[in-house]
Amino acid sequence: MNIIRILLQKCGNKLACEEVGEPIMKETSSFGDYTLTVTRHWKCRYCGNVDTRESSENIFAEQGEMLPAVSLKGIECRKCGGIGTIVETKRPDIKEIGKKRLTRRYYNCTLCDHEDISESEEITFHGTHTG
Repeated sequence: MNIIRILLQKCGNKLACEEVGEPIMKETSSFGDYTLTVTRHWKCRYCGNVDTRESSENIFAEQGEMLPAVSLKGIECRKCGGIGTIVETKRPDIKEIGKKRLTRRYYNCTLCDHEDISESEEITFHGTHTG
């Protein structure tokens, strides 16, 4: 994707930058925070100067609420097959890109200690977040 963008260059030419390479999306998830950063690289066609920019690109990212224990009772462990042995280990990561809302949940089996990550996607018709 070649997008021309105005950036301050060593040579001073305007509209001389093109995006080089693919954007790099970095997700950081911990027990208290979930962030998403997109890194793009821009290169001047005249002087070769490369500029790197990081931003969230208006992608909404937050941690949601954990499921109540009663709703986990019917989930089967993918490794040992135990039912009712799954616990959620941390708050889910939620990101909204356009009209897609992606939720990533983290589970652990109390019987065999198997860790599992589940991702679900839903279409939103309007922003469901308040941020």
